[in-house]
Amino acid sequence: MTPFLLSWDTEKRSISFKWDGLFSLTWEKGRMLTKILGLAIPLPSLRGKKGLSFRWVYIKEVLSFLRKWRVKKAEVAVSFSDPMANGLLYGLISALEDGKRDRKIQIDINFLGKNRFSGEAIISPGVFFQHLKRWILLLLREKKGRGQKGGE
Repeated sequence: MTPFLLSWDTEKRSISFKWDGLFSLTWEKGRMLTKILGLAIPLPSLRGKKGLSFRWVYIKEVLSFLRKWRVKKAEVAVSFSDPMANGLLYGLISALEDGKRDRKIQIDINFLGKNRFSGEAIISPGVFFQHLKRWILLLLREKKGRGQKGGE
């Protein structure tokens, strides 16, 4: 099965979540675009909606979900305000990466003051839907719990 793909780019200010051209969800420069089978679908805004209460179980679920992703590639460009720090870091990275150009994670040091982080990560559909099911069950339990408190 085709895995889900998560792409991010700090320079473009975008995050994209795609699944084999069937479904894509993109946040770019503060705007969200959803496509299903290549057709743009307008979704209602979530601004002003009441959020979920903070619980440790939600953080635990998110962290277990993030551990399942595999990094396909990542590119990092770093620049410090101090040119000497850039030079030292450039020399260190050059020495460590000597002969290792086929790496998934590329780290570049620049002297232009530009910082950038971009990359892609994938997850299998089975694992994705398993976590989605667990999250839905957690949300239903919380909603049921809120309904009982309000009805007393």
